[in-house]
Formats: sequence, C-alpha cells, structure tokens
Amino acid sequence: MKKIIILSAVVFFTNISAQGSVGTPTTEGFLEKIFINGLGGSFKYEEINGSAYINKNFQTANTTKDYAPIEARYNTYADQVEFQQNNQIYILPKEDRFSRIKFSNSNESLVLLTINGKPGYFFELYAGESKSLLKKVSSKVSIPEKSKNSYASDDTTPSFITTYTYFFKIGDKFFELPNKRKKIYDIFPEKKKELEDKIKVNKIDINTDQGLIKLLNLL
Repeated sequence: MKKIIILSAVVFFTNISAQGSVGTPTTEGFLEKIFINGLGGSFKYEEINGSAYINKNFQTANTTKDYAPIEARYNTYADQVEFQQNNQIYILPKEDRFSRIKFSNSNESLVLLTINGKPGYFFELYAGESKSLLKKVSSKVSIPEKSKNSYASDDTTPSFITTYTYFFKIGDKFFELPNKRKKIYDIFPEKKKELEDKIKVNKIDINTDQGLIKLLNLL
C-alpha cells in the first residue's frame, strides 16, 4: 500500500529574497488568501498582473513509488510545490524523498537540486547518463513608479515578471548558461572552436531547448 503525504499544518510563511514575503493565510479563497508583503505595500496574488504559476490548475503528479500521487502545481515566485489534499492546500517539504515531481498531464519533471549553495526546483528538460539540461523558472514582482508626466499612465499595478535560467549538469558540475547564447562557448574554452564548427555544420539553433540538448551531447 502506498503512503499518503500527511502534513499537520499549512505552511505559507516563507521569506522571498528582497522581493518581499508570502504572508500567512487568511480565511479567503486560496488565490486571494496568499498575499505578498514587503513591497511597499501588501498585495493579494489576484491583484498582481500575470501569474506566479506556470499552470494555476492542480495536476496529478508522482513523487516517489512509495507515495500515492498528489494533485500539485509549482509556484515560481515562492519556489514551492503546492499540493491539494482533503480540500486543503499544503506545501511539499523540500526533502530528498520528494526531490523529483513528475506531472502526469504535461509529462514535465521538476527536480530539487542545490546549485551555488541554494536548494531549489528546476525543470529537467533532458537527462542522459551523466548529463542533463535544467531550466529554472523564477518570478519576481515589479511595481511601476508613478509617472511624473501628466500625460502618461498612472497605473501602478504590480506585475509578475518571469525569467528563465538554463544550466548544463555534466557529472557533478553545474554550468549556468549566459543569456547571450554565443557566450556559451566561453564556458568551454578548450572546445570552443570545435563546438562552433559543429554547431555551424549541423545547423543547430542554440537559442532553442532542443538546440541546447544537441549542444550538450557534443560536450
């Protein structure tokens, strides 16, 4: 018989860098009750443009073979996996036993890793025998400054800004990929010329996920 994940309390108070923090729950609906403070004010998630979720809907997900599937979603702002159980929302503990979450519908895998001394969740786009391509999806909240120009908009509604950071994992080492893809070659100076030639000959677009996978397999 598979185990069921049981938590005694909802844990929603987490410090989130300099962007603010996720506040404790209120009695309102879930999307309303989680609020962000420390941003010069307090905002409910529903009051912020955009979304902290890649998919707001809960999806069936598997953690380990010893535990029953859960209904989960990933919060890119808080870097937390939230799951629903008995009409309550919980935060999945960042523990080794729950270090891999696979969503059934999307077939996406979320893995818990420590990179640069900080544990966090990463989407595993490719996993070979000793190499993998990882994508970190992060969100922060941006609040527009009130315009000093009377003709400009005074809309100061905050927005979620999402960023994507890619990593190569080769053996036990992680390599953060620069946003300017052509600078990737500088990470591997001893193979720079060889890689440039192979990328050109094989017409590999390293600005795409599939292109990065092909590049990784050339290393």
